[in-house]
Amino acid sequence: MNYRHGFHVGNHGDVLKHAALLYCIERLKLKKTPFAVLDTHAGAGLYDLSGPQAQRSPEWQGGIGRIWDWNAAPPLVASYLEAVRAFNPDGTLGVYPGSPALAARALRAHDTLIAVEKHPEEAALLRESLAGFDHVRLHMRDAWEALPALLPPREKRGLVLIDPPYEQPDELEVAARALGPALKRFGHGVYLWWRPLKSASALGAADAEARTQGARETLRADLWIDTPQPEGRLVGSSLLLINPPFGLEAALREALPPLAQKLAAGAAGWRVSSSQA
Repeated sequence: MNYRHGFHVGNHGDVLKHAALLYCIERLKLKKTPFAVLDTHAGAGLYDLSGPQAQRSPEWQGGIGRIWDWNAAPPLVASYLEAVRAFNPDGTLGVYPGSPALAARALRAHDTLIAVEKHPEEAALLRESLAGFDHVRLHMRDAWEALPALLPPREKRGLVLIDPPYEQPDELEVAARALGPALKRFGHGVYLWWRPLKSASALGAADAEARTQGARETLRADLWIDTPQPEGRLVGSSLLLINPPFGLEAALREALPPLAQKLAAGAAGWRVSSSQA
């Protein structure tokens, strides 16, 4: 699977991922002590929805576009929409903020965003996107090498977002195995791992590998806008959270049923499950 985010920005997967990310950040902010957010595959930061990539594959129209004017959105989604609207002050959806931009704006002055991006062009765009934030550290390096090297953060608490492009067929397995060294160094951190929902067996194997690598308390949330198929376009995504913050499971169970209905392009649905070793 080749997943270049510029072509898929603002789609149903981003809605799920970014709503959960912002909830996690708000929970971490309940304590006064600083924390860090490590984004392992940061991307460009900001995306112009009138640009060539977003126009060539305008998946945002079936994602953020469908809920942009949702006035009765459940709290998890309402907070996410408020965050995206802050990047579109005229009220018209024209720019979509990626994970590093959303995180940078949500963090406090004494918190830190550690953004990793390997590709020079994307890293240059990311630096430009985050130029106005002083609490950001950018690293142009391989994500899987950086993940253990940058943990634990100096703040000693925080969140790790893992969202690879899935350009390689074994990237699910690579990501699951990468959790082991990371958890050994930063076992009490919150981990948010986004995955494409294409094969139930592949995700089941990835979850099992994550547990083998040391994941103990986990929360999984799946959202699909049509029946997932092993081949073809992406119609579903899955989050696996390790050490999920209090309240997130309930917030997801409240938000996902109406969100699935809003985003439905066919047989839409959702699933939330948790486990503790």
